Order: sequence, then structure tokens, then C-alpha cells
Amino acid sequence: MGLIVSLLTAVASLLFALTMLDQYLERRRPYQLVWTVGLLLYFTASAVEAWRGAFGTTEVAFRLWYYTGAMLVAAYLGAGTVYLLAPRRVGHIMMGVLVAVTLIGGILAFRATLSSDVVVALTSEEPLTSKNPATGESFYPGYVVAMTVLLNIYGTLALAGGALYSAVVFALRRAMPYRVVSNVLIFLGALISAAGGALDRFGFPDPHALALLVGVVVIYLGFLRSREVFQVYRIPFRHRAQPRPTSHRP
Repeated sequence: MGLIVSLLTAVASLLFALTMLDQYLERRRPYQLVWTVGLLLYFTASAVEAWRGAFGTTEVAFRLWYYTGAMLVAAYLGAGTVYLLAPRRVGHIMMGVLVAVTLIGGILAFRATLSSDVVVALTSEEPLTSKNPATGESFYPGYVVAMTVLLNIYGTLALAGGALYSAVVFALRRAMPYRVVSNVLIFLGALISAAGGALDRFGFPDPHALALLVGVVVIYLGFLRSREVFQVYRIPFRHRAQPRPTSHRP
């Protein structure tokens, strides 16, 4: 069951990432590129989990799963929302800080000494988790956990808070009601994904994996509903530039 959930999460997040990248290539908005990165991180973590379910895992794969999924996904999705709603200069500053933290976090995630009981995560048939289910102790040192928690708080507040703010604004304006629905879905999806991370930290890896799947699907539905016509309006990378209308002068 865990393997199927992870595969579905990987497929959903990759499709979402390709759709977002397609929009970025057409419109060149910074938030679209940052969200694409966040969704590719989502895909990577889910793909590692799926690989682990099928073939087992190694310490390097565990570190990659932690770095991309537990540490960075929420922060990058939140950073995209900052670019969308805040002035461009604020987005640039926050993104610069996040890039620096990403580099530092990568060093810590791949170089920090793991506790000796990490073998539980590598050999157990249960979904990957950042804590030993038996003892409740994190496999990573406290300073790495603290950075991860702060990044997740920032990302969740930015993504969920930004979506809720947008939903309220559109509701008060009584304009484009589909945008209200869109942002409510994104808000709910962000909370569901965040709940998944919280469940992992409290030692419940099974509902954590399911929450990640439901969360990304609900966020994707919210993204698709941001247009007046609710549909997957095109296959990514298949659009063509429309020719300019020919001017007919007498």
C-alpha cells in the first residue's frame, strides 16, 4: 500500500511540476519557476520513498529524502507564494535567503552524523520517517531538526496564509468566485500536507505518506480551478504561439 501511495504522489507532483513549468516558459513569472522547483522537490522525495518501497534504501537515499521532502518542499512552495503576493523586491530578498539556507541545509543533511538507530529507517518495511518510532528520537541532530521545523513553518504560513488571504480578498470583492474556490483548495491542500509532516514528526509515518498524496492533489485541483473554466486546459509543452493577426489596410 505504501509503495502505491508513494508512486501516486510522485506522479501527481511531477505532472503538477510540468504544468507549472509549462506556464513559466510561456509567462516567465518568478513564482511559477519557484513553485516548479518546489514541486520537483516534492516529486524527488516521493520517488525516493517509492524506490525504497520497491528495492530498499541506503543512507544516501534517506538523506536525499530528508533534504528534499522534510526540509525544503514547504519552504519553496511558500517562497513562490511570496513572489506572487509580495513586491518583487521582497520576493528576491526572501529567495536569496532561502537559496543560502538551501546550500547550508544540503551540507547539514548530507554531512551531519546520524544516530546509530537510523538502521531502523533503512531496514524497516514501514514508510520512511525522520524519527525512530520506538524511541521518538530524531535520526538527525537537534540543530538540523530545528532548521527543518523553521523552514516548514515559514513555508506553510506563506503558502496557506497567502491562499487564505487571496480567498478573502476575492470573496470581499464579490468577483471571480472561482478564484475563491481555487484559493480555498490551495489553503486546504497546504494544511493537509503540513499535517503529514507533523504526523511524521509525531511518529506516524503511514498517514504521513497518505497526507502528502492528498495534499498535493488538492493543491493541484486548486491551481487548475484558478481559471474560470475548470479543466486541464492543455497538455504541457504542446502549446504554440498564436500568429499575429494580419492587418488589412484599404
